[in-house]
Amino acid sequence: MTYRIHACPACGGTEWKTYPAVVAPFVAEHALGAAPAATRLAECNTCALRFFEDRLTNSEVARLYDGYRGDRYYEVRHRHEPWYTRAANDGIGDDLERRNTIERFLRRKITHVGDILDFGGDRGQYIPQGIADRRWVHDISGVAAEPGVTMLAAEADLEGRAFDLVLLCHVLEHASEPRALLAKIKPLLRGHESYLYVEVPYERASLRWLGRGNGQARWVDSLTKVRPALTAVDFVSTVFRRKLDVVPPLGLLKLHEHINYFAERSLRAVLEAAGYEVSIVDREVIGSTLGATPVVCALARPR
Repeated sequence: MTYRIHACPACGGTEWKTYPAVVAPFVAEHALGAAPAATRLAECNTCALRFFEDRLTNSEVARLYDGYRGDRYYEVRHRHEPWYTRAANDGIGDDLERRNTIERFLRRKITHVGDILDFGGDRGQYIPQGIADRRWVHDISGVAAEPGVTMLAAEADLEGRAFDLVLLCHVLEHASEPRALLAKIKPLLRGHESYLYVEVPYERASLRWLGRGNGQARWVDSLTKVRPALTAVDFVSTVFRRKLDVVPPLGLLKLHEHINYFAERSLRAVLEAAGYEVSIVDREVIGSTLGATPVVCALARPR
């Protein structure tokens, strides 16, 4: 079962405003073995992080990412989200411009390191090739590493190792306890002269048309009981978010793979709360065949 958080997962604040939302049918089936249920999206009054109050347990996370983007994953997600195509599923994770963006950002502070680890980095395909002597990746999904990259698949494989640079790309938005994850990574860094690079998607669609009261809550609850209506409203809401960067009136917010939505202030807050000294935090835009994708990037050192 999911659990409910009682403090902002970035800064630890305890005051926020909320919006009625729903656990995505795909996540409900694939990770929870349950029907979609109501939840709430919160926005922290202190650091402005947006996050879902309900979080996933470690076992639920393991089920969600086991065989990530494989046949079972695709079948369940496509059934609930017909607009999620096989081409989209198979094409994610091979964007050269994303690696170039990482390298450009890193070179603002770093010229060369000995050991680099991509933590949660799929096959290690986004590790810049000319910036480190040795390249490592830690990923639990069972994929094989890229040529020239050494896979450290198990937690035990990380024990006793330290790195000059750790990449944490598109991981924190999935993490139920992001501060705990950042604290876990600190021992993997070689002291104050080493760096942690963090990259998260910038997903801050306007909520100005979205209700926050009982009417919206009843609407969301009614959608969970009529699956075709839920799918239709989900599709319209997805189109509005992607094309217009706004959630439409009577639209739908859903707890999907991303349960945290960072901006510059909240990314800085979570790093500082976890004991890091932030050198740079900035917004970048990754250009690709799928269009421009805004991300928030940070470079930090352990205190």
